[in-house]
Amino acid sequence: MLQVLVWDIATRLFHWLLVLFVVICLITGEDEGFIFAIHAYAGFVILMLLFFRTGWGIFGSRHSRFTDFVYSWPTTWRYALSVFRFKPTRYVGHNPLGGWMIICMLVVLMATTLSGILMVTKGAGWLEDIHEALGTFIQFLVFVHIVGVFVDQFLTGEKIVIAMITGHKALAEDAAQREVLVTGAGKALAFAAIVVISSVYLFQQIDYSTKVATFSNNHESEQDRNKDKD
Repeated sequence: MLQVLVWDIATRLFHWLLVLFVVICLITGEDEGFIFAIHAYAGFVILMLLFFRTGWGIFGSRHSRFTDFVYSWPTTWRYALSVFRFKPTRYVGHNPLGGWMIICMLVVLMATTLSGILMVTKGAGWLEDIHEALGTFIQFLVFVHIVGVFVDQFLTGEKIVIAMITGHKALAEDAAQREVLVTGAGKALAFAAIVVISSVYLFQQIDYSTKVATFSNNHESEQDRNKDKD
């Protein structure tokens, strides 16, 4: 077996930064004031990360591209059956179930962050209900994802979590020879710079910091009024 670099640095950084900021959002979601501001800003960072991953899913390294891990439903179904038989097929990149889980999480996270940003900037109550429901669904998806990773590790013996830290996976010599070099950090930095600059411009255009403070103050006042009525 040979150790081969499969996951580029951009994909790994995206993954762990997304984990960090999703955890921050989940922890701070029910608070007000300064803590709510942290929640709102973390949500905006998640949106930036999702913009980056969407582009990187098109222009990134081989195993980071959507075309590498979005499989047809028949292939996905056959893989699911192999899991139920405790003999899953091994994939260099994401397996079919893992690939569709990634797509699902990206879509739901995008909807969650957009609903949260619109909730703050537009102040619509119905958006708050949608945002909270999507947040609950995200927690379910995170749980399923973690369980899936450990089931995959148990059945295949692959160290998936470590691979997402180091970028390397142990491959048979013939499989290793078919791999291509991952995309360098320079391309990722250039793409990340475009995303950051565009996101900062959007942040300023919608006056996000001011609207976060206004929303939080209005929300606190509304809760105080409800307490007084009780």
